[in-house]
Formats: sequence, structure tokens, C-alpha cells
Amino acid sequence: MHDSDSWDISYPSKFRVLSRFPSIATLFLPLSKQVAIADPFLALVDALGLDAPSGEQGWLVGRSSKQNIQPGARGIWMSALCRHLMVETGFDPEVLKRKGKVIRDLAIELGWDREKFDGFDQPLHDRVSAFYASSNEAFAQEHWGVSWDSLFPVRSAVQQVYAGPEAEAERKEMRGLMVRVLRELRFPWRLRRRFFSLYDAAV
Repeated sequence: MHDSDSWDISYPSKFRVLSRFPSIATLFLPLSKQVAIADPFLALVDALGLDAPSGEQGWLVGRSSKQNIQPGARGIWMSALCRHLMVETGFDPEVLKRKGKVIRDLAIELGWDREKFDGFDQPLHDRVSAFYASSNEAFAQEHWGVSWDSLFPVRSAVQQVYAGPEAEAERKEMRGLMVRVLRELRFPWRLRRRFFSLYDAAV
């Protein structure tokens, strides 16, 4: 954790530090739908040679949670615009309390979280894939003995973004929601008129 080289997204360099400590057993499991056991937890149990309990001693059923959920394309748009306009007014958004929670909770309430944001268009997707292709392949061959693409087949990019309201009714709705967000964030009253003049100009 203290090795700056270990924060790289390239897997070979990210985990290279472990090779300096041969006494540490390492096990890498691909989080892939192409393997026999796709569930990460059950795959780990199987890889460690543990028996899965059954009957009354079986696993407890997991409860779904929205603790770490993405606020969807609309929530991402609102969050990015809100932060941008706050900075434009000369206000530091970092001092706000619950700054990440307010829009996320609103998104969950309105069902925005079901429309996942994906900013990757095809050229960007291809660029990132090409950048990591050789290191991914080396990692897959070293630890799993198969090609990276066999575990993670290439998929076309499906960009999902929200560019802002278009119809007048939608503009009115989103503006009202932004008023609610600023109120819950306790954004200073003295800056709200300036904020919304910038908001109206942007939208």
C-alpha cells in the first residue's frame, strides 16, 4: 500500500510488489462471466478448497443495498453541473456536508440509478482497451494460462449520457430539483441568485 507503483491500473505493475515476498501466497480470481463459478464469493470459497455449508448451516441470503450505487446519467449530469456552477460563483463545494449523498439519494428516489451513466464512446473505449491490451494479456497468461479476451470478450461501447433537459416541462422539473438540492446542501442564500443565473444560462 505504501508502494507508489502499486496504484497503477496495469495489473502486472499493480501487484508486482507481492513477488518480493514469496512467503505470501497469492491467488487471483477473474471476475468474469466466462468461468464456471461467476459469483466472486463462491469462486473464492471454491479456490480455497472450503466446503460450502448447506441446510440450516447454509449461507445467509444477501440483502441488496444501494449504499454504493451510481446516481445514473441524470444524477451525474446534475452533480457535475452543480459543482461547476458552485466553483463559478466562487464557492468551495468541498465545505458542504453530505455533498455526495444529496444527489445520490434524489437519484434513487426518482429511479435515475436504473439508467446507468457510461461516458465511454467507441473511440475512447478502443483507446483504453488498446493501452492495456498487452499488460492484460501478460497478466492473464501468467496467472490463468488463458488469453485475456477469452475471459473478458471485447464488447462494443454503449455510451449513456444525459446532456440536460430539452423540453420546457423537463427544464422546469430539473430546475425545481436543483432548488431542492441546494436547499438540502445548505448552499448559502447570498449565492443562490448568482448560481441560478449561471444555471439558466447553461441549461
